[in-house]
Amino acid sequence: MKFSERLGFVTIDDVIQLNTMNSQLKNDIFNFCMDILFNRNHEATGLLTDSYNGTNYEIVRIIWTEFFHFSIGTLIFSGDRPQNYLGKYYSVLRFYEIYDFFEYIIQTWTDSPDDILNANRLLSKNHSGYRFINRFLTPINSDTDIKNIKSGLESKIDGGHLQKAINELGKRSGPNFDTVMLESINAVEVAARTVCIDLFDGRPSDILSKSIQILKRNNFIEIHPAYLEAISKLYAYTSDNGIRHGKDPQQLKHVSDQAETIFMLEICSAFISMLKTKLSEYPDK
Repeated sequence: MKFSERLGFVTIDDVIQLNTMNSQLKNDIFNFCMDILFNRNHEATGLLTDSYNGTNYEIVRIIWTEFFHFSIGTLIFSGDRPQNYLGKYYSVLRFYEIYDFFEYIIQTWTDSPDDILNANRLLSKNHSGYRFINRFLTPINSDTDIKNIKSGLESKIDGGHLQKAINELGKRSGPNFDTVMLESINAVEVAARTVCIDLFDGRPSDILSKSIQILKRNNFIEIHPAYLEAISKLYAYTSDNGIRHGKDPQQLKHVSDQAETIFMLEICSAFISMLKTKLSEYPDK
């Protein structure tokens, strides 16, 4: 585990990159695109015009005029080290322009399903908030999701469990999704218990269902019962599926994936954010 992960310096913007892009993601996209551009036989694909002659100069010329929309008269390129030449212009692109570039390469320079699959693996590994669907980049998270997670992290009533969830999810190689889900629901349990102890007759040994009963009895939470039932069922899911008890992955009834894990993190963060807001507004606090 990296120093930043151990010490809790991983942020939600590193874990769900929606309106931001770190250098790792930016560089990985560039390297992926350069491989498609300069290590493939594009004449064989038939994707380009008959005038295409397969040289590095021709590839750069097409990128220069069709993507960057620069004047052909400003192209000064000898044909050597095309990656370096394009890299100078790529390096100053803003995050959404980089996604424009990525989409252009996928749509124009390859028709391979494997490239789509590998592009999405790259985006997933780097925790991008986008995926290719039908060759178009599509958001899989929203600003609201990220704001809820940030708000939950800032609540300081979850015992640090949300940050542990973020640290685990932020690993580029092999994050344990069960750990993320466990820390997320543990954060809810600690936050609810903290409110109950601060305001009512809660005890350090109370589990989530007990804390929710206390909050309901004291009219601290006045929302539809189905919402509270959903939170309780998420807690039950982590127990029944063995996540809370460290079962061997082979024995689990269901193996969590990244989408489910982020959903759990978002729901738990939103609930904690709500508790914190209500706690700050409570008249006797």
